[in-house]
Amino acid sequence: MSVNNDIITTQCESDTDTDTDCGIEVNFDLMAIYHDKWYTRVFSNPRIVEELLRSFVHEKFVQELDFSSIRKLNTKFIPVSERSRHADLVFEIEAHGQIAYIYLFIEFQSTVDHFMALRMARYLFEFYQEIQVLTQGELLSPAFPILIYNGDQIWTAPERFSELLSESSVPREYIPQFKYFKIAINEISKRELVKLRNAVSAVFYIENSSAVEIQKNWNALVSVLKEVLEKDGVEIVSAIVDRIFEVHKLSKKSNIVRSIEDLNEVESMLETRTKKWEESVFEKGMEKGIEKGMEKGIEKGIEKLINSGMNDSEISKIFEVSLEKVKKIRSKYKK
Repeated sequence: MSVNNDIITTQCESDTDTDTDCGIEVNFDLMAIYHDKWYTRVFSNPRIVEELLRSFVHEKFVQELDFSSIRKLNTKFIPVSERSRHADLVFEIEAHGQIAYIYLFIEFQSTVDHFMALRMARYLFEFYQEIQVLTQGELLSPAFPILIYNGDQIWTAPERFSELLSESSVPREYIPQFKYFKIAINEISKRELVKLRNAVSAVFYIENSSAVEIQKNWNALVSVLKEVLEKDGVEIVSAIVDRIFEVHKLSKKSNIVRSIEDLNEVESMLETRTKKWEESVFEKGMEKGIEKGMEKGIEKGIEKLINSGMNDSEISKIFEVSLEKVKKIRSKYKK
């Protein structure tokens, strides 16, 4: 049974936390909220979800899905007590005339949640509970849970719920069996992403690259974006370019990227950003080098005066350093 797209909503249980769907204000970090909105914007597009499944989910059932039937459900399962940042998107799709669900769980935390399998299982069962109430059916349609992780740390959390349980004599058939499908962006090579040449690979490429890397490999990225522009349209390319601006702290453009030629301005901004970054690193390096050189010169001068028989107090006044510092150098010099 297909679910009415307009009636699936999450009930608000508190006045302190909020979601725009229920009219209460969310007190979360602004950058995390931006990540949430941006990923929701991009992955709400059924075409992008199809590319995600075909390119990164290497399971046989994907080939059996009827992508012409895919549609996003109007739902967001974020418990009010949850303090970590993530976004949920659920799509309904048919396979051989039967309904199935694709559950996207997008994780924004920089640290790895060891109990992710528990969290995802809980959210998925909440989803099933709401579907059962709405459809009143005797059987539930299956859901395929996908985790998209965009943090820097290597993902080490168990993907099976059973791996979170200690050894027990409880029979296995009574233990909940749940596993999520993991897509960790930082585990995918940039070469593989460029080869895929679609919107999702471009998004993952940007997430996994510094401003310097993007600028140096700009031609390869533009060639991918050109194909994305032809296949998926202006809106997706504009969203991807917005991500480049946000992640690498570039001044926002007011004009939408309507053609691949418009990306020349983005390249120029990236190049300027890269040069400023390199100059900053160089200047800091020079400052440290000069400081280190001066420090070494002062130490050599103090050693010479120590060798000449001058007392610590006089040496301290000459070099304008603390008496403790002179004593420390004297002790080191004697050794």
